[in-house]
Amino acid sequence: METPAGLGEHPFVDAAAWERRRLELGPEPTQCLVCSAPAPQRLFFRSNKWFWICSRCELVFVHDIYPEFATDVEHLDGTYDYRSTRPPNRRERVEYARLLAGFAPLRRTNRLLEVGCNQGIFLEVARNAGWEVTGVEILAPVADLARRIRGLDVHVGEIADAHFESGRFDVVYMNEVIEHVVDPVALLAEVHRVLRPGGLAVLRTGNARSWSARFRGGGWSYYRFGGHMHIRYYGPKAAAALGAAAGFAEVRTRTRGFAFRESGELEGRGYAVPVRLAQALISPLAGPLGQGHRLTMLLTKGA
Repeated sequence: METPAGLGEHPFVDAAAWERRRLELGPEPTQCLVCSAPAPQRLFFRSNKWFWICSRCELVFVHDIYPEFATDVEHLDGTYDYRSTRPPNRRERVEYARLLAGFAPLRRTNRLLEVGCNQGIFLEVARNAGWEVTGVEILAPVADLARRIRGLDVHVGEIADAHFESGRFDVVYMNEVIEHVVDPVALLAEVHRVLRPGGLAVLRTGNARSWSARFRGGGWSYYRFGGHMHIRYYGPKAAAALGAAAGFAEVRTRTRGFAFRESGELEGRGYAVPVRLAQALISPLAGPLGQGHRLTMLLTKGA
């Protein structure tokens, strides 16, 4: 595979630097990386890695993430389109309209930041809704698309690299990002800093304490470790611990959906129709009970 232009400059592919990090970590975790509770326990073995769980906040995580997380970038060419942009599809338009309606009462500065904005589809919709939008994207070729084609203000790197002034944003949005982050408390502390008092951080990820995750155990599809893949897995308790550790005054969580199997796992299967029907019946029950497949964290900065 040809590495996309600019990707090789990213520090994630600096194998020597990340090998030093691996040695610093040691062979096993001594405490939870979110709530600092001692002695996480082994949960299951998958992808030649132990997955650990914190007995206090129930964070699930891979400890020895290197060298794979540092050096394996080959799947990225199939995950990201580095060459063209696309408009939001129907599902995205509906979802983004719902999100932005929820953000509307928070408007004070009228500024919205998306961390991990990809090619800027959500930011473009938010801009069309009247927001002053900014993005942060770790992959330079994708950020370049958002800037060149969509005319968006997108910074390359991590949020700390952008050096935003404190209290700049009403809302910080992160969709399917936090599960990739090595040091989530440090990231959320920076998010807390750049939010205005009373501002809101919205994080969306899989729910590692959902009925689906408990039912499937190590076979849950979200537990896919590999280079630039998922390394931290959150449920409502871990979300609360993360928000508290980063200094947020209030943390709320919502969950939604239920899936024995993801859509991709059902393609071409003879049992796909009955499984989808069963999932549709269970789904309305899972969310209100905190057992939904997808988790949304709502973190409010103190006034």
